Amino acid sequence: MKAFLSLLLIFTLLSISNAQNVNFKLKSGKILREKITERTIGITDLGMLNGHAYFVYLPFRAVYNMVSVGSTESYYVGKYDKDLNLVKRGEIKLEHEKKELSCEGVLRIKDKILVFSSFQNSKTKTHYLFAQNLNSNTLDLVPNIKKVAELDYSGFSKYNNTIFHYEISPDSSKIMVFYTLLSKKNETLRKGIYVFDQDMNVVWKETNVIAKFNGGVFEYSRFKVDNEGNVFLLGQQYKDRENYYESAHFNERGFFSSDTYFTDKPNYSFQLYRYSDAGKSQDIYELSLPGKFLRSLNIHPVAGEKVICTGMYGSTGKISVEGAFSFSYDLNSKQVNDLSTKELGKDLISMGFDPTELKRFKRSIDNKQEWDPFAYQLSDIKIRANGSKYFVAEQFIQGTKTQRSGNTIVYSTIYMHNDLIVVSLDSDNKITRIDKVHKRQYWLDTDFYNSYASFEKGGNLYFIFNTFESADGFFKNIDIGDSFIVKLDEQGKEHKAIFKKKEDKGQPMPIPKTAFQMTANSIIYSLMTFNWKDYQVQEIIIP
Repeated sequence: MKAFLSLLLIFTLLSISNAQNVNFKLKSGKILREKITERTIGITDLGMLNGHAYFVYLPFRAVYNMVSVGSTESYYVGKYDKDLNLVKRGEIKLEHEKKELSCEGVLRIKDKILVFSSFQNSKTKTHYLFAQNLNSNTLDLVPNIKKVAELDYSGFSKYNNTIFHYEISPDSSKIMVFYTLLSKKNETLRKGIYVFDQDMNVVWKETNVIAKFNGGVFEYSRFKVDNEGNVFLLGQQYKDRENYYESAHFNERGFFSSDTYFTDKPNYSFQLYRYSDAGKSQDIYELSLPGKFLRSLNIHPVAGEKVICTGMYGSTGKISVEGAFSFSYDLNSKQVNDLSTKELGKDLISMGFDPTELKRFKRSIDNKQEWDPFAYQLSDIKIRANGSKYFVAEQFIQGTKTQRSGNTIVYSTIYMHNDLIVVSLDSDNKITRIDKVHKRQYWLDTDFYNSYASFEKGGNLYFIFNTFESADGFFKNIDIGDSFIVKLDEQGKEHKAIFKKKEDKGQPMPIPKTAFQMTANSIIYSLMTFNWKDYQVQEIIIP
């Protein structure tokens, strides 16, 4: 037995050494324990400022089956030095004219940290938006609070709240705030736009943004503001809001149940709205390609009345993706120019997807020829050091897990992030190659730990991500896997290594969505345990 165990250990060490074929160093900060009064649930990144890394700790709000203790509305900012030591952590305490304000977001604008807050005046039926700076050294709020917007909701008796979305121009000279007034049932009452300069002075505003379409349902999916203050809104118009799997009913297995997933039918098209000349001019563009269904699309405004469009396409009438596209859209002539497409192939797309799950999809739809149930979340175009470009399309789908125990039924939201399609472009945005990075991220109720982070070094692309698998049981729903760093070299060859083993269950779990470049050859990100008590930061360094 001892000889067998020794031999097994040798084989294990050899397999690990062969797997670790990515040259990297892992640097870890201390694991810190949350105080009860400072409980947070999730972390977002602010980036690098004056040689320090900054993270925002979001308020603790209990999720299903979790007891809510301590603070429920406090935002904190953490400041870390180059050695990953926590220099300071401060609470954002918002108040104006003896009124407590609600935090509406924290942004880094060049060398400043900007905090947005709001207050609802029920007497005047006005929702006020404020902005002020946070001192990056002391983490105290600067006493320069400024009322930047007044949103009148007096005409809406069912008004409940306002949702704010922020975008920053490429040169950080313009800040766009897109807002939506909501009813108690989360119905949209009105949408509007504010565009500010970097000192939060209003450049222009539009208090009643209306999409112009005939029938169906319309949703905005992308928001951009350029250096001149022009705003681009990309929307999807649905003929009807049907879903392939709305009527899918899967047989339950005792205490367990099959997962049900949902994806849109191929019944939508894309519209681009441009607001120019300080909001005085409004133009609408239909973005399409003859004979193709645009499954997903991203926009990249560039100088000279032009927008670069990238994404994934399929055949008309099918949701399944067939390839990637890139084209230039002329805003004056409304013409598609420089179209470049490249097919992926069914095997490449469906590779790594569980055959049983794929069978469930096909069983629940009329067209049994469909092979790809995923939506594709698109990154912006990124430029490599040699001038070439790339974008990433991440496979994603949402679903519902239903579990029964006696008369009790529990519904959990499924967030499934799967493989990464890496589309390489030349300097003229022509597609040169398509590669795939395999991953599996099945998670319930929250997707804090899903998705990925990426950066470039020496012509190679590096991706970091966690892996999770479904465990269809009553007491265990998720199998936590290893956390990987993957190098995609210039030839498209994949090299993979583990930077956190699945056995380290008591350690904080990486949150890739918080990652950002710390130095030219390193990336920093936050970690947090599943009970939201312990947190940490790490840095991956490429020598």
